[in-house]
Amino acid sequence: MDNLMSVVVFYHSIEIKKVIREILRNKYQSILYCDVNTNQEQFIAFMTDKSQPVLFIYAFEKTEEAIEFNDIFVELNKNKKIHSDKYLSLLICCREHREAAYFECSKGRFYSYETFRPVYDMNRIRLSITQMGDLLTSQDKVNSYQQDKKAVIKKLQSVSQQLHEVETSLTDEKGIQHNLLTELISEVDQLCKGDMTESAEVKVQVEKIKPRVENFKAHNQKYFNEIGSKVRAAKPSFKKKMPLVLVVDDQNVMLKIITTILKPKGFDVEVATNGAEALNKLKNCQPELVLLDIDMPVMDGIQTLKAIKEINELSQVPIIMLTSNTDKESFIECRELGAIDYIVKPTNAETLLKKILAVI
Repeated sequence: MDNLMSVVVFYHSIEIKKVIREILRNKYQSILYCDVNTNQEQFIAFMTDKSQPVLFIYAFEKTEEAIEFNDIFVELNKNKKIHSDKYLSLLICCREHREAAYFECSKGRFYSYETFRPVYDMNRIRLSITQMGDLLTSQDKVNSYQQDKKAVIKKLQSVSQQLHEVETSLTDEKGIQHNLLTELISEVDQLCKGDMTESAEVKVQVEKIKPRVENFKAHNQKYFNEIGSKVRAAKPSFKKKMPLVLVVDDQNVMLKIITTILKPKGFDVEVATNGAEALNKLKNCQPELVLLDIDMPVMDGIQTLKAIKEINELSQVPIIMLTSNTDKESFIECRELGAIDYIVKPTNAETLLKKILAVI
């Protein structure tokens, strides 16, 4: 039983509910079924734990019914902030409404869709739910890892600051003791150069003391130098963060080629296979650059480019378009929508790196 994710099923008919219940049976512990009779308090109570990612399933015969329910839910969340950003939405509708379902997914209202009737392909629906669940929980683990990483870095920075203060204190103390020993040696020298009428025995004793003082001074300097070296060695070093590039392309071969080119050159790489997945990843990472393919299913590059530029936090992220099309009109359209450059596939490593380095 999967305890890492909550599932909310919005439905209209008992028939559809039975189908979804059979698919989810014994797999998820935290499930809420909502129809028009479900009161808001029950729904809000279920959503109290914001630590878990949530999969929302909209199971309706018609796409417009799902849209109406989604509008109500969005407005409720807007007013009361009942869930975090860790969620995905799956639309399940009759096959005859699949065009409308695709359109709503391309706009980003739902992450993906599946159809039922005239044939219930329960294994296909089950697979989509499982895959989206895996995506949600893996992203949640990545977020948790990033938070842990930030906490560790913060702690290391604190340790580094403390060691720096110790190093500064040692340097100050080294200087003070150096000056005191220098003054002492100077006084011994004055005694050695004193009046010859002074006791010969005293002069002999002074001559014996001087090398001991010099030896103590040398030992003192060596000690402080060694302690300072150990403190500097103990200070954690922070490597410069590698620039992150998000590569969006529906062809796994192209994703692998670009990743193989960029990683050896010091880039960190995230990948997505369509625009909807890219927008979801952009919620959790801040890339220095997006490489965006134009021809993709679910949500193509042009739609994704528009969507990114409409989000304030992402509008300044540079975007380079990828396409096999050499049509200049397509290039002009992308530039007008905010893309910074254009790469025709297939491309070589030199051209790719040259265009990326011109942006980052």
